Amino acid sequence: MDLYNHRKDIGKNLSLYIRLKGYSKSSFSRLVDISRPTLNQILSGESPRKTFKEQITQITQTLNLPLDYFLTKPAFELDRWRTPAVQYSDNAPEGERNLMARELLEDLDQLMSMAALYL
Repeated sequence: MDLYNHRKDIGKNLSLYIRLKGYSKSSFSRLVDISRPTLNQILSGESPRKTFKEQITQITQTLNLPLDYFLTKPAFELDRWRTPAVQYSDNAPEGERNLMARELLEDLDQLMSMAALYL
């Protein structure tokens, strides 16, 4: 089974799994013993071919799931209010945000996602 050809779908399904289970990216990366930058690569479907299957194997074994678990989307959908929405300000500077701003906004997004689970 060539999981790498399905890396985008696996990344989306894994991201949904992380949110539904109430993990932050940081806590999930610690749980499965994969670095946060590597987890971000997996979630975005940009993980290198030579390490992708090994990383997915590590995740599924840690969670006691079958290797092909993240090939399919969970049978249920998130409520609309739980689905994160990216909103951009009209006053935002043009071009790419700096690394620190991106990390802070990503952390804020995770906090908001976690708060939505408890509402």
